[in-house]
Amino acid sequence: MMANKEKVLVIDDSREMLLVMKHLLLNNGYQPLLAENGLTGLEMLKEHDPDLVVLDLSMPIVDGWQVCERIREKSAVPIIILTAAHVTDEDTVRGLNLGANDYVTKPFNQHVMIARIRSALRWSPKAPHGKIYKDDTLSIDVRKREVIKDGELLKLTKKEFALLVALVMDSPAVVDHERLFTKVWDSSYTFDVNYVRIFVGHLRKKLETDPANPVYIHNERGVGYRFERLDADSIPSDDALEMAQADS
Repeated sequence: MMANKEKVLVIDDSREMLLVMKHLLLNNGYQPLLAENGLTGLEMLKEHDPDLVVLDLSMPIVDGWQVCERIREKSAVPIIILTAAHVTDEDTVRGLNLGANDYVTKPFNQHVMIARIRSALRWSPKAPHGKIYKDDTLSIDVRKREVIKDGELLKLTKKEFALLVALVMDSPAVVDHERLFTKVWDSSYTFDVNYVRIFVGHLRKKLETDPANPVYIHNERGVGYRFERLDADSIPSDDALEMAQADS
């Protein structure tokens, strides 16, 4: 397999997890950088300038929240936080509010982890461009925060844009209601599926030619929504589960 240029820094106090991540990254062509604690991780961040950080929340001395906050003071590098099954939703939201781009719960499916990594790398400041989607009709650029359809710039609100990006980055997988809510609304809001439904409705009115018969944003009843890609030729087949957090 041809090696990717991307360097992925994994910060976790579990040597077993570091070993798992090392092999997973190597097998998928990435360059692993491993740190057994937060302080070492911060030093390696400065020394190696990684393209992505995978960060465990529950660490002694300097925990993942502190590390995340310190990273964000100095760098825009994408961060995926690792949460244990016992970690509360509030703790996860706290990590996202501190600047993390996404989260994965342990134990995780390795295919999902690699998909999340590929997705998060699209948000790296080192990424060559900000376009996450383009077909003959629609173009979405996260750096310019532009959505263009049929040559016209769509006027989306901040949350509509964040919602669209979350769906695109997960495509073609379904994003459940609660995950969409976590990505778009901050911790001052209490989860309410109606927030998601209302904003998806607004987004469809702007994005779809016929909102009643959507081409892009499809409802999976009782579960969530998915974005239908029409640019399949440009998307590698193993990117089916890619996800990224939108900055709302």
